Amino acid sequence: MLNLLEAPYFIEAGDCQNISAMKNLSKQSFARKSLINTALKIFLLLTSLTCSFVLCESVFRYKIKAYPFEQKIKTFPHLSSKDDNLRWRYPPGERTNSLGLRNREITKKEAHHSRILFLGDSLIWSGETSSGELYTQVVERNLNDEPSLAGKQIEIINAGIPGYTTYQELEFLKIYGLDMEPDLVVLGFVFNDLYYKYLHKPVEGNFLGPDPTVQLHRFDTHSFPGTLFARSYLAHRSFYALERFAKKNRGDPHFDFERRDDFYLAWKDYGWNETTVLIGEMKELLQKKNIQLMVMVFPIADQLDDNYLRIDKDYVLYPQQRIKRICDDYHIPFLDLTETLYQNGGTNLSGDGIHLNGKGNDIVANEATNYLVNSASVWLNK
Repeated sequence: MLNLLEAPYFIEAGDCQNISAMKNLSKQSFARKSLINTALKIFLLLTSLTCSFVLCESVFRYKIKAYPFEQKIKTFPHLSSKDDNLRWRYPPGERTNSLGLRNREITKKEAHHSRILFLGDSLIWSGETSSGELYTQVVERNLNDEPSLAGKQIEIINAGIPGYTTYQELEFLKIYGLDMEPDLVVLGFVFNDLYYKYLHKPVEGNFLGPDPTVQLHRFDTHSFPGTLFARSYLAHRSFYALERFAKKNRGDPHFDFERRDDFYLAWKDYGWNETTVLIGEMKELLQKKNIQLMVMVFPIADQLDDNYLRIDKDYVLYPQQRIKRICDDYHIPFLDLTETLYQNGGTNLSGDGIHLNGKGNDIVANEATNYLVNSASVWLNK
């Protein structure tokens, strides 16, 4: 039987329990609301940042005509479907043969003749010496006049095509070069050849327009976290800006070639990965046909500048070290023109920082001749 005197006590205890439960519910409700509000703020912040990033990325892409604002690649009536990987060749004309090369027409190789095929870009194409002849023509004449090679008929084919990368040069070799039956292939290498696959994009009104993708190499896109932002032009440009700021803050020098979209990759360790594979593929392809391969390296004018060399010679000449290492690994003969050009005129041998003037090409003709004469026992068709 309920004791009435005890009733208030039980009622009061029950009220306390209810109040405590209500407080707990209120705390839980507040915590949930606080968590929801925090999550909402984070979501809004991330959405805002994402929208800003997409907007800035889109503006930047529009400015440089990258996807989805890219210009259509120009098509040429003299090209066929087998030229698709090349993107372009020059058309036949007054200065070019039927393949668009600055060379006489290429006929079937005669027995006991030796052929040297020079592959490369504009450093091969525009090799005018002080006499007006291309250095490939001068080298051919020098070899045929060389007493130690008497009785040998040597032909040189100039297959330089402005703007080509190592990828395109390898493709040209597969499509056209092997049919020319060379005994030796000389790969003219300059440090904008690294860009894979293309450095240029022919568009209406600009035969050798820049390919926007050359800007997507400011950091290593094959390792984390670079893979996350590999296709972001804004991320690459931002990384470059931060890199420059950090260098300036440390007091480190910043060189002109690092600013150039068409050359900076040669000073990045990861930038040589594709080139290593391509040169290895070229060596293997030629070896199967008993054709020799040689690499001839052209420096850019910045690498011949005393002001730069005094600051950090090893860094300035880093690309030469890398291409030499590749050639050594594949046992490919290697002619580096850097020291000879430096000792015989340096920066005075170039007008635009890349291409050589007549005197510079005279030096190339002389160096190439001497190298080919001294190595004739390796490549000369017996």
